[in-house]
Amino acid sequence: MIDEEDLPQAIFYYTFQKYDGQIGGLCEKYVEEFPERDCELPDGDWHKNFLCWLMYEKVLPQTGKTIAEEFAEQSSELTPEMKHHARSMRHVIRSDFQIISEEGMMMQFKDLHTKKIYPVKRYKHGPRYPLNTVVTGRIFPFGDHYRTTGFFFYREDPVLTLSELLMNEYDNNQIVRIENIQLRLGSSFLSVMMNYPVHWIDWMCEHYQIQQRLKKDKIHAIQQRLTSDIQNIFQGLPKKSQEVLQLCMKNGGVVKYRLLKDYDDDFTFFWEHQSVSSSIGVLRQRGLLFVGKMWFEQRKYKVAFVPLEFRDALEDLFASEQRPLQKKLP
Repeated sequence: MIDEEDLPQAIFYYTFQKYDGQIGGLCEKYVEEFPERDCELPDGDWHKNFLCWLMYEKVLPQTGKTIAEEFAEQSSELTPEMKHHARSMRHVIRSDFQIISEEGMMMQFKDLHTKKIYPVKRYKHGPRYPLNTVVTGRIFPFGDHYRTTGFFFYREDPVLTLSELLMNEYDNNQIVRIENIQLRLGSSFLSVMMNYPVHWIDWMCEHYQIQQRLKKDKIHAIQQRLTSDIQNIFQGLPKKSQEVLQLCMKNGGVVKYRLLKDYDDDFTFFWEHQSVSSSIGVLRQRGLLFVGKMWFEQRKYKVAFVPLEFRDALEDLFASEQRPLQKKLP
């Protein structure tokens, strides 16, 4: 079976088998649509860069699909999961990224325009970049991480200071610390929230229009507000965030984090002056979802955990939304 490392090459072979003799014509036909058409590269590299765009991003009118999607549909050498990843390749993100951390095969790319952070997996024989390097190029989602595609232009940015680098490292370490909080089936809202930094609690208080002085009182007030107004709060969530919450509730309020791999989870430590935009991040920021570690049998897993105190109200809410549909059934 074709694995993650082999998938790009397999799509490349498929492209030349099916479209052999047509590549030149496709280039002439679609070159004006190619976002990187003006990049200065040697001819051979420019055409490779174009080919990556053609295979992963361009929906061909004759098929209504990208070539990667065609391959996913026709190949018998892909698992269902790998087919899903091949179809996701079209969702490319273009930007200038700063490499802020590296561990083994994983890097963290910080988008210098949106400030979002993306976990990016290196190809086995791909280039290695020093920390603090700024790279310009494309990444696409691949399950719980991203992969690069096409050619990257890079530079080591002398403007970024040591203090900025240390702050990035501190941000990452604090998120890891919080996500290592030990959760139990009976963990209370208060016990988890007491581990959260003050500026997170203060943002929630501002968002929910709560005025309390002590941290514990603030947490109690947040819990009361969520419990009493869960319907309006839920309805005010983005659709994808609602889906995440419903998925967690369908699984008893706790899910292994990998089950949420299709949802954006960008989240940073310093968000006190802004709203988080990712599907999972919105729920975390508003106190509706915890991320931590929990034991399942003999292993500890990263999990998403809906606070116990809100589960009954959410179950009632979801049940009431289903009743009108059930009455219409014959």
